[in-house]
This record gives sequence, structure tokens and C-alpha cells, in this order.
Amino acid sequence: MAAGDDEGISNLSRALWTFLGYMLIGPFFAGLLVAAVLILAPILGVAAHLSAGLPPLGVAAAGTYVWAALPSALAAACVLPGVIRRGSVHWLLAAVAGVVAVMAARALTGQPPAEVAASAAFVGGLVSLAVRSALISGRILLPGRS
Repeated sequence: MAAGDDEGISNLSRALWTFLGYMLIGPFFAGLLVAAVLILAPILGVAAHLSAGLPPLGVAAAGTYVWAALPSALAAACVLPGVIRRGSVHWLLAAVAGVVAVMAARALTGQPPAEVAASAAFVGGLVSLAVRSALISGRILLPGRS
């Protein structure tokens, strides 16, 4: 596809791919982040700040991937109206959608625990920004429009 051809893609197509991106890339980034934290915590000397009795690395990352499907779907639902209208998502809307989605998922499921809810919401915002960036890099979302 040539550089100018992405203007011919309909915003409904962009919305479909944005939803799929949030549902697949979002949980992957969340699981990857949990794995990175569990690997790097002992190296950086912050392992004492992690909860005692954490599951093994693979179980924690896979569990995060599965749980993150709900907040990813909620975040996608938040950004889709903008994608349908403009073909893009403002970075601030993407960040807020991630934070709100994690807290809404917590209200629905009771996970993550209250002690880490604020941190999880912050990570949700970061993951949503990373998904937006990946979708722009993949030329699914249009850059620079808000």
C-alpha cells in the first residue's frame, strides 16, 4: 500500500481493526509488562515491594493476559466513537480510556485487589497508549488527528 492509500480506508474498517487491536495487543502488552516487572524486581532490588505468594512468572503473565481482555474491550468501546468519526484517537482519550476501563473492570470483577488498583489503572492507561501507538505504526489509525 502506498503512503497516500491509507486515506481510502473507511473509518468503519479502522474501527474494526482498532477493536481487534485493543483485544489482542492490549492483553499482550499487559502480560508482557507483568512478566518484565517480575523478572526485573529482584535485579532492581524492589522485590520486597511485591506481594508475597505471587504465582510463577508464566502463570502470572498468562493470567494477566486473560484478565486484561475485559478492560481491553471496555477501552476499545471508549475509543471507537472517535475512530468512527475521525479515523484516529487522541492520545489523552486513549490514556483515559485505559484508566477508566481498568477501574470499571475492577468494579465488575473485584480484581485487581484494592491495594494495587491505582497502579493497575495507571498501567491500563500506559497499555492503552501503547496500543494506540502500535495501531498508528501499523497505519490502522491516522496520526496527528484529534
